[in-house]
Amino acid sequence: MTQRSPSASPALSVREFFARFPNEEACLKHIMAVRFGGTKLDCPSCGVEGEFHKLRDRRVYACPHCLFQIAPTANTILHDTRTPLVSWFYSMYLFCTTRRGVSSKELQRQLGVTYKTAWRIGQQIRKLTEAADFDALLQGHIEVDEAYIGGRRPGKRGRGAAGKTVVFGLKERGGPIKTAIVPDAKRSTLREALLARVERGSTVSTDEFPMAY
Repeated sequence: MTQRSPSASPALSVREFFARFPNEEACLKHIMAVRFGGTKLDCPSCGVEGEFHKLRDRRVYACPHCLFQIAPTANTILHDTRTPLVSWFYSMYLFCTTRRGVSSKELQRQLGVTYKTAWRIGQQIRKLTEAADFDALLQGHIEVDEAYIGGRRPGKRGRGAAGKTVVFGLKERGGPIKTAIVPDAKRSTLREALLARVERGSTVSTDEFPMAY
């Protein structure tokens, strides 16, 4: 299998993203597919298979037989959100395709929302990413890097800047991604985070920042 270059364009371009998720209904239908396998399913209430239909102006699908309702966003970070689902989906897209992280200010600019809303969206996505753990250790060829997340503040820039959260990312080539919020970017800290998530004997690639493994 040919490996994609780290500098290559995202597998899904911005144009392709909005073609796939142009509106609220497309996003909601995607969530139904991911969580329930689609809109045609056995009703948890009456047990009859049917094509669940979306209720007008609500993020809810109803059984065609007994009208039992399923809310695809229930018990997720999208539960009861008043922000359009397209904005949430695009935020997740930015987090997946931006190598150096996404600040609240950048989300505010891209989404056209208030800073408070942008900050909340970013925090929810980061918490979800941190909670998404994998039982198996990463193995093979692993690419690692650290990013500084947080809004712009006066003073020192870059490493050691105030108000920044250090997020350590690990990507198995052709496999899953793991992330960890770490207290600092010291060699010992990053080494400990790496050894807890990567199988011994794996090949590790990083940037020019010195980290001995």
